[in-house]
Amino acid sequence: MTAAVAQEFPARPVRMVIPFPAGGSIDIVARAVSQHWSAQLGQQIVIDNRGGAGGALGTQLVVHAAPDGYTLLYGNAGPLAIGPHLYPNSGYDLFRDFAPVSQVTSSPFVVFASTALPVNNAQELIAYAKQRPGQLNYASSGVGSGLHLMGELFKSVAGVDLVHVPFKGMGQAAPELASGRVQIAISTVPGILPLVKTGRMKGIVSSGNRRSALLPGVPTCTEANLPGFCSSSFHGIVVPAKTPKAVIARLQQTLAATLANHDLREQLATREDSEAIGSTPEAFARLMRSEYDRWGKMIKEIGVKGE
Repeated sequence: MTAAVAQEFPARPVRMVIPFPAGGSIDIVARAVSQHWSAQLGQQIVIDNRGGAGGALGTQLVVHAAPDGYTLLYGNAGPLAIGPHLYPNSGYDLFRDFAPVSQVTSSPFVVFASTALPVNNAQELIAYAKQRPGQLNYASSGVGSGLHLMGELFKSVAGVDLVHVPFKGMGQAAPELASGRVQIAISTVPGILPLVKTGRMKGIVSSGNRRSALLPGVPTCTEANLPGFCSSSFHGIVVPAKTPKAVIARLQQTLAATLANHDLREQLATREDSEAIGSTPEAFARLMRSEYDRWGKMIKEIGVKGE
């Protein structure tokens, strides 16, 4: 594709596939970003939620889309680092089938517990769970998702036996968490914050190296003496592998301008507990490779299996 043709891109609305259902953390952040990004692109960004299989279903959809820049994947660590280790036959090769555009955000995970549980910090939750092996459940956004793996990591670091209850997304898990039928969730903040505000869930410990602006009373993993739980989530944009470089450059440049917007950065930090990043395709490629390797090692150590 020539530069002249690339300058005409996009000439029609762009579809952004989110491989999780509406209502969860990734969906909330993606929609906030897309509203500002549409203005930079000069075309509407149409959100297409395709949840299932820990993000694999929506990811496969983008693999088979035309490599013309009109179909994007807004992914996180689930499909972009973890899933390939759990599902070797997932239908896509992360480094063969996709071209990175940019990292979008970085944010910590938080362990949340039902307010029905008589616990107020990590040590109390761990002690309570140890006294009731296999009796407490934790929700995730699907087998093989980043939230599933963080749940398994917490179990390993804390030495507790929790039962994994996968959902297609944290939005679908909310009613079960609100009722107390599922007592624990390991999630980024936005998807669970409404339940915190209504007094159904409470933050216990963050995996980040800083306290959340939204939950300043929740200690970090280091403060809670759980350094093995420290980790961060990332969101990023990839496109089908043969997408022209000029189109990728147009997407990256407009997204970088979007993420530099002060109002959006403030919104992401104060409402979604996410740090706006923005990166070159090359930098995002390096991050994807390092995260792929890191999660792969963790999966082997913990012994998580895809279902």
